[in-house]
Amino acid sequence: MTKSKVIYAMGNPIFSYKEANGIGYSSDEILSKVLDGNKYYHEMDLLLDYLEHTNKIEILFAFEYLFLKLVDNEFFTRHELDSNIIQEYRIDNLDDTLSPNPPKPTYISEYINIIGQLFLAGYIDFGTYCDNEDSNKIDYPTNLSYYKEDKYQAWVYFRDNFFYAKRFNRDLDDDIMIYEGKEYSIKDCPRRIDKERGSVLCGYSTMYSDTSWDTPKYWSQYNIWVAQTEKGTKYFNEILAPRFYNKYKDLEVEIDEKGNIIKWIGKINR
Repeated sequence: MTKSKVIYAMGNPIFSYKEANGIGYSSDEILSKVLDGNKYYHEMDLLLDYLEHTNKIEILFAFEYLFLKLVDNEFFTRHELDSNIIQEYRIDNLDDTLSPNPPKPTYISEYINIIGQLFLAGYIDFGTYCDNEDSNKIDYPTNLSYYKEDKYQAWVYFRDNFFYAKRFNRDLDDDIMIYEGKEYSIKDCPRRIDKERGSVLCGYSTMYSDTSWDTPKYWSQYNIWVAQTEKGTKYFNEILAPRFYNKYKDLEVEIDEKGNIIKWIGKINR
């Protein structure tokens, strides 16, 4: 049997502890058997196994902590807005028809709502352009927070065209190629022969190229980034992380050698 704590230290990712050398995080090896894609995909899937028996306030609080930790600047300042950050939880639905904009609230829809609240509060921002030579810069005039006079309308526009359209999880076949001023699908795009690579697509990929807020059909997880702002870092370090740690420091899960959840031990501190 193995016991894994929800939070090992203030500011850590859930179920993770700091490496001995102080660089990066690790988790108990048994978690790899738990997060095998059958019942759980992400660490948050496992925590939701417990939180689904609590209340919505606890779940939203955990989502807030999870997201701000995923996009913090501990290792990288800017983060690709992909499915590692926009997590779809297996507990929502057991088939492949899960929508981020369902008629009734689901975990993924509530998670996206939390992201919107963090954006409106100024704790995070989204971008389409960055200077690769300045890895720490996140404040650009092209950021979403400056896109419209009304920040809420900017969020609704982005939410509907990125999250609800699932552009955070696009496949290669979804790419739109531009060649001689015309758009092509991957299948229809003209090709040329390269001496080293053989047959290659002509033109350029919009999925992997810089984009703008005016062209949502070109958006993807590769050209939209998210960052925690200075205000968001202060909020996380001084308010959110201490609250989360104090609330969950006494809760752990017992797992057998096959990766089955035996029981939860401890409690959430109120």
